[in-house]
Amino acid sequence: MSLLTEEEKNALSIRRMIFHVVGKSLVEPTLLEEITPPEHTDFFLERVKSALRGNLFEFKQKSNTEQILRLIAKNRDVFTEQTQELSREFQRLHSGTTSMGVFFVFELDVGEDKTIYALIKYDNEDVVRYLFKKTNGSQVLKLKRSSKNFVRKAEAMQKVALIRLAENDGGQVVVRDRSKPTHISDYFDGFLEVRRVNSPEEMSEKLVEAFKQTFKDHKQSLPSDIQKGGVNRIYEVMRQGGHHFDPENPEPLITAIFGQVDENKSIRKALFRNLKAQGIAEETFEIDPVRVPKPTRHRMKTVEGTQIIYDEKHKPTTRDLPDGRKEIVIVTAKITEDDVDTEKNPRGN
Repeated sequence: MSLLTEEEKNALSIRRMIFHVVGKSLVEPTLLEEITPPEHTDFFLERVKSALRGNLFEFKQKSNTEQILRLIAKNRDVFTEQTQELSREFQRLHSGTTSMGVFFVFELDVGEDKTIYALIKYDNEDVVRYLFKKTNGSQVLKLKRSSKNFVRKAEAMQKVALIRLAENDGGQVVVRDRSKPTHISDYFDGFLEVRRVNSPEEMSEKLVEAFKQTFKDHKQSLPSDIQKGGVNRIYEVMRQGGHHFDPENPEPLITAIFGQVDENKSIRKALFRNLKAQGIAEETFEIDPVRVPKPTRHRMKTVEGTQIIYDEKHKPTTRDLPDGRKEIVIVTAKITEDDVDTEKNPRGN
């Protein structure tokens, strides 16, 4: 589930912006005035767009952050005052080890007079800039060091919340938290007062279904060893524990299940369509092996058309023969049926 439609993403623009200085060395934040009109909007809009993929939350009842944003939405004149209040609350809950930076508040237009808000904790970066100065007709290099700057790299945005208020109360919140990418850190949770819409347990089940559907639709494009037991491989990998799904870096999981998949292969595109259909294409989460059930029934098929359906406790034994063929041995307490098959199989099976 996405916070914005594709049309809204394309229409995204900055209406208002302000930031306040926060960090561990401050008792109170350094409060500033609104930047009006907004400056360097192309730079900051790209930073906001880069954060659209995140974990989906919703406000708890009587969230203070929600109430402040509703005041801003109703009265244009309180923007500076109320963002300062948000900054004070953020600073109050700030971890003692958190680096110095700024707390941004953006009011964003998504078209048709609709509004979303972006709250971003941007870390200061210690950089050295170089400048050229002409002296007596020649270029002289000058170095200047600064820690008060905004850089493009995503790691500089330590905390991001993109917020869409519901009409009367509540609202959707997309969160990206660099210190806890699969969920949300305690103090940012305390500041926003939110709960996750999709639990990691539910998302683990949906992830299995997305991979199973992808395997079913693109089985023939995979290596023969994976074709033979692809669904079983999905369950085995996800039941191991220690895996997580990250839409920005899905390669470890894709490779573990399907092997090396070419970047432009249709199976990759199909997987993300299925993830989107399951509503988890933009979520980062730990895979809960407990919510990945162990399959109870397996099917073994041979080139001669023999099919054996069995459960894990009664798996047939296979032996390699000298001529390269396989021998399948089934041990049973009793044969319950040995008759002509009267069921009509679909053509081609």
